[in-house]
Amino acid sequence: MDFNLKAFKVGTADPVSVRATKDGDLRVVPALPPKAELVRLGCGWEARIATASAFTYVNALPTTRAEIMLYNGEPAGGKSYVVDSAWMFGITSMAAAQPIVLIAQLVPSSTMVAPTHSATTTILNSLSGKANYSGYAKRAVAVTTCFTDLWSVVAQGLVPAPTTNLAASVYGDLFGKYVVPPGAGFGLAGVAGTAAGTAIIGVAWYEVQLELA
Repeated sequence: MDFNLKAFKVGTADPVSVRATKDGDLRVVPALPPKAELVRLGCGWEARIATASAFTYVNALPTTRAEIMLYNGEPAGGKSYVVDSAWMFGITSMAAAQPIVLIAQLVPSSTMVAPTHSATTTILNSLSGKANYSGYAKRAVAVTTCFTDLWSVVAQGLVPAPTTNLAASVYGDLFGKYVVPPGAGFGLAGVAGTAAGTAIIGVAWYEVQLELA
């Protein structure tokens, strides 16, 4: 049996129909795609390695080096960065058929060393068309403050064709799996079957005020 609930349009006395199941689940239909509201609020951003600073794949588990680091430079109690997605894109040929994988780790504020921000080796853009960034995020490449054994796979792809493997890429929709609190960093790196070919990495996130546990 369903239960009827009273609800009103925001800012009005006009009633709207809201129903719930016997278990208390509301029957709702979203008006927009899941990420649209966060993007509308202007808190969505994406950073990538500039092509001139592309890195060469490694064919072993990285130790402490992230090819790109997203650092939350907010003051204590400030906004957290909710990681939305990450991707990797090969821009020169690896000249061999080989797998590629994108790995990541969250470095806690207790051990994270703030990197020197680099606006030349990284590129930033707004997911809602903002012209300027006024937040505290710092981006840097080739940062060596990660932990050797804490890498996790966030995106992997099929083995691309040999010699013509330009644009071999992977994409990971992370759905907020990682929350980067003030003072922490989110590092990404790329691994391939052989240490050949260059690539760039990108990461998208939302900057929101959260009550952290």
